Amino acid sequence: MNALVDYKALSALAQLVDRLKKVRAFSFNASNGPGSQTNWRGHGRGEVEVTSFGAHTLFAERAEFTDGDGHKIDLQNTYRWTRCVDFVRLEHLRREEPVLLFNLVPITEHGFRHQSPHLCGEDTYTADLILHPDEVELIWQIDGPRKNERLHYHYW
Repeated sequence: MNALVDYKALSALAQLVDRLKKVRAFSFNASNGPGSQTNWRGHGRGEVEVTSFGAHTLFAERAEFTDGDGHKIDLQNTYRWTRCVDFVRLEHLRREEPVLLFNLVPITEHGFRHQSPHLCGEDTYTADLILHPDEVELIWQIDGPRKNERLHYHYW
């Protein structure tokens, strides 16, 4: 048998899953870059209700988002994180149907990156995740004909 076990990657995955189960709150900043034709700019802050079962950790997020013009918007999202052998899968549960966003693979002891981009229509989503001792940092980039957006999340 020639299989090599990457213990650092396995340890990083285990640490990430343990940290996700402890999350209770989050904040995020949305910004758009050159060429973006959206108004997805601003910041949000909210709470996360976490439910764990088997390999799954569910995030039920509720937040208030304040856009660049000062308008306040209530947001709700449900995400499912699933521990797999070599990665952690992130799915958005829309109307209870899972939409695969990313398989996040360890690239360093505390850093993860999308295995492949998520394609939605003409838009391409990519993500990086950094595991800190007291928080999880998730950075999304969305590029498309009308979009050049960055979402920077902090979960603690």
